[in-house]
Amino acid sequence: MFAYAFKLPPFKSQGEINSAEVCESLGSRTKSTAILRKVLPSRSSYSFDDSISGGHDTTGLSYRSTCQVTGDSNKILLNARTESLASESGASWLKWVKTTALSDGSVRSLTAFPAGAEAVASGNFAAIFIPCISEVENRSQQYNISLSVELGRPGGESTRSELIKLAKNAATFAHGKARCDMPLKLQDH
Repeated sequence: MFAYAFKLPPFKSQGEINSAEVCESLGSRTKSTAILRKVLPSRSSYSFDDSISGGHDTTGLSYRSTCQVTGDSNKILLNARTESLASESGASWLKWVKTTALSDGSVRSLTAFPAGAEAVASGNFAAIFIPCISEVENRSQQYNISLSVELGRPGGESTRSELIKLAKNAATFAHGKARCDMPLKLQDH
């Protein structure tokens, strides 16, 4: 009874993921909230830190966003990042995107899935490279958007599937927010 009154283990209260607090950069908050409720570990509270900047202008593309979700101990539960890059080969992008992971273990077993120019995922990491600004529109090189979402814990096939959905949701948001002129191709998983 004493432990319950003071919310000591094992009687911690379950925190709620409120869609109004979910990072805007993850795309549709309704869809993102449903996914986050499936993939995030149970915590007594959740905190969302979102940052969005830049976009398409006369000098090119300078879009960037970050979303970090932390729990009661301020441990990172999910990290999502998006940034504009000059067009490059899929192999070169894949090598680079692996360096952005919080954990080397997250990117050890990446397998491709159909989306954008390139897309890969594991049980706790998903990344998409989407064409954004064409050479013609930009009057220089093509620009793409690199987007990744990473869980702060190991996951399996079910979390891989949910992270792919979350990455596609965030890609839809980034594509619109950056004012891309190339079509967004997010094939059904």
